[in-house]
Amino acid sequence: MGNLKVITFDLYGTLVDWKSSIGNSLDFIRQGLVDEFFRIEFRNVSSIKGFVRYSEILKGTLKEVLNRNNIEYEEDYGEMLVRMFSKSPFFADSIYGLIKLKRKFKIGIISNTEKRLIEITLAGVEDLFDYVITAEDTKFYKPNVMAFEDSLKIMDIKKDEILHISSYPEYDLEPNLPKF
Repeated sequence: MGNLKVITFDLYGTLVDWKSSIGNSLDFIRQGLVDEFFRIEFRNVSSIKGFVRYSEILKGTLKEVLNRNNIEYEEDYGEMLVRMFSKSPFFADSIYGLIKLKRKFKIGIISNTEKRLIEITLAGVEDLFDYVITAEDTKFYKPNVMAFEDSLKIMDIKKDEILHISSYPEYDLEPNLPKF
């Protein structure tokens, strides 16, 4: 840890409560869809070749979940989901912890989203972050190792100078990823 310069975080699910935001959207349509949604979302993100806007991934995942459950997709459902996702609230302990960490380290986000959505999510707390890196920036989605490799280049740091934190090992912390 002697070389540690930057602490990065996954955003959605780690620092903010995307499960409740997405869950509330899905429950509005029909109860009981949330677990299936997150399984399909992970499969979709993991299989992407090239860059697709995360808002389109969310909408595509919703279409698939609704189709599997014999519910007609409406474009307004997709737009609601994307807007609810972008307004995911921070966990209180996340804000407190970021304030403390910011005194000693540079703080960053490496996220599977797009710039316009993350700007909404970070409104009012942007000053806590030195780096905000999205899939739109790297053109890769985690768990693809290139999402991390390109993030290191953007931050101009080495692997031994960063600690990455995530609540989702399948996206961020699997052993085949670079050791942060």
